[in-house]
Amino acid sequence: MNEIILVLTFILSFLLTIYGTPLAQRVAFRYQLLDHPDGKLKKHSQPVPYMGGVIVYFAFISPLSLMFNFNQELLGILFASSILLLVGLFDDFKALTPGIKFLFQVIATYILLKSGITIDLIFFPKWLDILLSFFWILTTINAFNIIDIMDGLAASVGAMVSLTIFLISLYNGDSLVAILSISLAASLLAFLKFNWAPARIYLGDAGSMILGLIIGSLTMMVSYTRFNTMAFVSSLFILAIPLFDLAYVCILRLMKGKLPFWGSPDHFTLRLQKKMNWTSRQTVGAVIVVQLFLSGTVIINFFSTPAVTLFSGIAFACFFLVLGVVLAGVKME
Repeated sequence: MNEIILVLTFILSFLLTIYGTPLAQRVAFRYQLLDHPDGKLKKHSQPVPYMGGVIVYFAFISPLSLMFNFNQELLGILFASSILLLVGLFDDFKALTPGIKFLFQVIATYILLKSGITIDLIFFPKWLDILLSFFWILTTINAFNIIDIMDGLAASVGAMVSLTIFLISLYNGDSLVAILSISLAASLLAFLKFNWAPARIYLGDAGSMILGLIIGSLTMMVSYTRFNTMAFVSSLFILAIPLFDLAYVCILRLMKGKLPFWGSPDHFTLRLQKKMNWTSRQTVGAVIVVQLFLSGTVIINFFSTPAVTLFSGIAFACFFLVLGVVLAGVKME
């Protein structure tokens, strides 16, 4: 693997985001693509521009187009994520219903699977691998869309997940996954300069959905089982935070008789912030600590045994179960 290409990819993606984000801010203000506070879920003091996802995506794909030969998998990711980028922008303009947005998520997922990016579990028939892949991508798209509820949260989790995948792909010698993950990590790390609380720009639906699609794809493309046959569950570990929030929000809303896509302050981060009386920075910092443990466990499992994977899986399942029960008792507005 060419280390120089990886270094140049990181630098180019980082710099494009650093210098491109202020431009995106100006464009958003000019065309009024803004997230206005409503005093309920949106409690920021003044309108904040969207368009962050456009710059993150541009910074992500630019190094790839210059330094990597296109193949079917790469084209599938770029085509599918481009569709979600446009759909997300329309959604940020409030021009789409949830049903139409979900329809285009299905179309983008289908295109991605056509490129050959699927789960590959040897003990499952091919049709079941494809079915699981379909639901996995739809889940990760909506999980990152759901978790983008607090300044710096989705970008921080996305950056750490991308770096973890990069380390594993580097050891496996998988150049495509390595360059994809390091490019995405660089753009997200640079974006945090503007997205950390108090945020000056948001990812928007465009950014959060493509983030979910790209990371969901990378988790299927990277191989975890070089030394440990049970390590295929690492995708669940590495994305445990967004997956937990998606499941948690859906369960709480259904228990209240609401549809899962209706907005409500049931996100675990908002409940945690209220219970601990933390700022958004402190809350996101705590989530980052948990993500560090999750990412570290994924790397440990890569080199360890099935017994270690089983133990860590039970430990994390108990942690999130207790966390969910405790936070369910927090009264939200």
